[in-house]
Amino acid sequence: MYFKTLFSIFFFFFLVSSCDKTKDVDDVTFDNSFLGARLDSIEYLGNNKYRAKIYPSFEPVNDSPYFAFGVSAKSDKNIEVELDYINYKHRYIPKLSPNKKDWIKIQPHNIIIDTLLGKATLKLKVSKKKLYVAAQEIESSEDTYHWINNLLREYPQIKKIITGKTVLGNNIYGLEVEKPTSKNAIVLIARQHPPETPGGSIGFKAFFEELISETNYAIHFRENFNIYTFPLLNPDGADAGNWRHNANGVDLNRDWIEFTQPETQVVKEFVSKKVALGQKIRFAIDFHTSYSGPYMLILDSTNDAKTKGIIPKWINNIERTSSFKVEARRRSQKLPYCYNYFYNELDSEAVTYEEGDEINRNIIVQRAKLYARELMNTLSEKH
Repeated sequence: MYFKTLFSIFFFFFLVSSCDKTKDVDDVTFDNSFLGARLDSIEYLGNNKYRAKIYPSFEPVNDSPYFAFGVSAKSDKNIEVELDYINYKHRYIPKLSPNKKDWIKIQPHNIIIDTLLGKATLKLKVSKKKLYVAAQEIESSEDTYHWINNLLREYPQIKKIITGKTVLGNNIYGLEVEKPTSKNAIVLIARQHPPETPGGSIGFKAFFEELISETNYAIHFRENFNIYTFPLLNPDGADAGNWRHNANGVDLNRDWIEFTQPETQVVKEFVSKKVALGQKIRFAIDFHTSYSGPYMLILDSTNDAKTKGIIPKWINNIERTSSFKVEARRRSQKLPYCYNYFYNELDSEAVTYEEGDEINRNIIVQRAKLYARELMNTLSEKH
């Protein structure tokens, strides 16, 4: 669909024709054929050094240059790969994996960052076994849907539905955990921005799994609250390796006033139908990742004063029962963000849940589970 290619480094930008040099060039293969890959071109610089050029799919875009590729060689060797983002600067600590499942950060002595030019040079040991190199853990639509299908087998109370189609005609799935007798609901939305897997995938999944767990507080919560979830709102962007946008080049988290895109329209139509059937959306969370996270975007002080105070109570409960400290950043409700839509149009308290790029993944999971538990307790108290 995305016309990805598999290509070998083979006389590429190479001017010397000696046999040894040609063998070195032909020995290494770079792969960008898989879902979630982002690698635009490779230039051989000689002496086992390569330049990988990484371009954004669309502009304008913030400085969040995402990359993901596989690399292998006919024989074991050490190579250097310079990541060149052209007009952008390096952001993420590269992650390495033999299988796209188990990831480790590159060792500090194996990366050199040019802070002036914004480039990064990676020292990699490559072999016949493919090594995956990515800005963040690769989470394609297939990966997310595999997780969903595993949940469906374990929790038959979850209902998977097709809520609509993306720009490219791919399904947008929703998950419902619903009791017909309950008229209260919460909504979770994840992965509007493709590279934001720490919060948008790892954090979101842990949060949702806590909501559907068999703990006493989760069972009690589900007696009174329905749960509606969009685990991957931007599958087109995730599979294309986009830095920020959907397939139309639109930042979805700036489209919650005009609703020009099918992905945001799907959520609005779904929620509107639930509300028309008598559901009251009590709370909503939009999951993201930021270089300066973790933090939460919350309502401005004027609007916060008009609510039932779920957000401050939730934050207080988190800090009272754990060592986590919540950094809450107020934003204007005039901004076209997802969480503002829920407040402005549905009178629902809502937040943007931001994790940090390089936060320890175990801590992300712990935080998400604790935050979910305390949200359930807080909403149950208010109910």
